[in-house]
Amino acid sequence: MARSLYDVGDRNPDRDNRWLNDRQEKPARVVPAGLVLGALIIAALGVMLVKTVLPSPASASAQDAPTMIADQFALCDDPKGQACVLAADSYAWRGHLYHLTGISVPSLTGARCAQEADLARRSRITLAAMMNGGNFDARPDPADRDPDARLLMRDGVSLGTLMILKGQAREASAQLIDWCAA
Repeated sequence: MARSLYDVGDRNPDRDNRWLNDRQEKPARVVPAGLVLGALIIAALGVMLVKTVLPSPASASAQDAPTMIADQFALCDDPKGQACVLAADSYAWRGHLYHLTGISVPSLTGARCAQEADLARRSRITLAAMMNGGNFDARPDPADRDPDARLLMRDGVSLGTLMILKGQAREASAQLIDWCAA
């Protein structure tokens, strides 16, 4: 028990002029409301800037979305054409060259026999007729790494599959197809 106001050893003030080891309290700081409001505005502008710069998941899925095509296609040889069929498996639309995925067709250029050249001409005309048969969707093929590969679909049916069923194309394979064989 202390005998006086000072306990033993507390008879002298500290070197910092504090008595009884009491901590000097500092006044509380008040942040001005304008500073807080300014920081919130800068943060909001930063968030808006990041949203406009970074791609959103919606824009990525928009690139993979099917494109509905209602144009009339003609036969042409211009890969920058607006709406034309170049071969039995390729077409130009709005200045860009696309090809059908999942099928192999006879080639008109480099045909090894008259039968292959004739089938290539007929297949090209068949594709143009099917593309002009009404609206269809051009979908990027998720299985094909080529960004220009398209699945052409009308009412849930692939135009490439119809080409195969009509005998104008064959299912794509790694083996070379001999179009001249009977």
